[in-house]
Amino acid sequence: MNTTRSILIVDDEPRARELLDALLVNDDYLILHAPNGERALALAVQFQPDVVLLDVMMPHMDGYEVCRRLRADPKVRHVPIIMLTALDDPESRLKGFKAGADDYLSKPYDALELRTRLRSITRLNRFRLLSEERARFEAVVNAAPDGIVLADRRGDVVLTNPAFDRLAPVETGPRNVFDLLDLSSTPGWKEQAEACESGKPLPALRDVRLKRAGDADAIVEVAGCAQAWEGETFLHLHVRDVTRARQLEAQLLRAQRIDLLGQLASGVVHDVNNVLMAVGGYGEMLASAPPGQANPRHVEAIVSSAARGAALLRKVLAFARGSSAQMQEVSARAVLDEAAAIASGTFGRNFTMRLEVEESLPQLVTDPTALHQVLMNLCVNARDAMPDGGEIVLSARALTLDGMSAARLDADARAGNYLVLAVKDAGTGMTPEVRAHLFDPFFTTKPAESGTGLGLATVLRLVREHGGFVSVDTVLGQGSCFSCHFPVADVRPDATNTQP
Repeated sequence: MNTTRSILIVDDEPRARELLDALLVNDDYLILHAPNGERALALAVQFQPDVVLLDVMMPHMDGYEVCRRLRADPKVRHVPIIMLTALDDPESRLKGFKAGADDYLSKPYDALELRTRLRSITRLNRFRLLSEERARFEAVVNAAPDGIVLADRRGDVVLTNPAFDRLAPVETGPRNVFDLLDLSSTPGWKEQAEACESGKPLPALRDVRLKRAGDADAIVEVAGCAQAWEGETFLHLHVRDVTRARQLEAQLLRAQRIDLLGQLASGVVHDVNNVLMAVGGYGEMLASAPPGQANPRHVEAIVSSAARGAALLRKVLAFARGSSAQMQEVSARAVLDEAAAIASGTFGRNFTMRLEVEESLPQLVTDPTALHQVLMNLCVNARDAMPDGGEIVLSARALTLDGMSAARLDADARAGNYLVLAVKDAGTGMTPEVRAHLFDPFFTTKPAESGTGLGLATVLRLVREHGGFVSVDTVLGQGSCFSCHFPVADVRPDATNTQP
């Protein structure tokens, strides 16, 4: 709100306006002049003054009509109006009050009375404006769907809105935001918040637990800044409850994993059937052999086939039962080996898997189940892009990007060090139209019974959760390569592929 007090003087007589100017020149007002009613209405809407000094007797549009029109306009209906008149009869005054005037001053003016009344009425108007502004602010804060918290540097809560109180009900005694939030997964955030300068944003918190007495913890996202308030610096935090969203996402991931298993099922059945045929065939040979003349190689073949079938089923079962959010260090070669083993055992003999893995790659801190889901979705897509079979290449390499090369790769890309896991096929490739909608949920070029359109959307979401991004190279009729870029702390100098 403008801190300079303003007065709109409305009088058709120039000398009268000059006299008021001279009386008020030392009182630090912004003074606006209007020689007629039309000009007064326009200036009032434009500047919304603290008070209007309005002459009654004016040609074309008198002061009563100007007053009525000001009161009818929502933008200026609350601006105080003091009517100036040489008329001193009660009827004239009553007519002015009915038109909406707040006060009267009779000509000639007493300078002290004029200045005192203006000082009082502008202060009252400023107080009214501040009260209305505060009421609007409180209404917005109270109606906000996200929790809003104001806390001091020590984290002691001094103000909350109803949304936060519903999320973390008030207990006996004071609340401390650092105690309410489980900051074990974000070391250093408390220290950064305590040292944050006024006006500077705080590091965002994603998927942290908000402790709630007598109830299950909520999962929240927190954004905020340090803010000057009453001469001190406070922490202004917005807390969003994402518990339900995360539960639904987990359900969607499980559903998508089941859908992926369904797409692998025919290959599993085929491979297990081959194993059972081998076991049955060698078993019949053993049964028909004369007593004491069983061929040891037949026994070995039975044992080997059974072990192969059991190993395949264990891998598929482990993928199906995988739990989420168990972050740990993972070897890129190990996870590619496992993905290739499952794909080799389920895709059929028309497909071959080839691994291209650099030596001494950095470890990736990830949820192994999520990483398997990413790779298996990409492998299934590669299989479907080659209906007649072919070679699928799984690769891993270290990469360092500067700002320019990151911007060329993807809008989500940032400069830094990455571990890149890629799946490449020699299939049909994609048109630009398909490429534009590739990661849209439920978008698919497959028949309805062959896919849900969630595979690549899931890949993108899981990679983004790791702070990474996905780039795609595709040529129609020649194949596609999906590269998942996972950020890492550093990369091995002798294996780093640096893009200028």
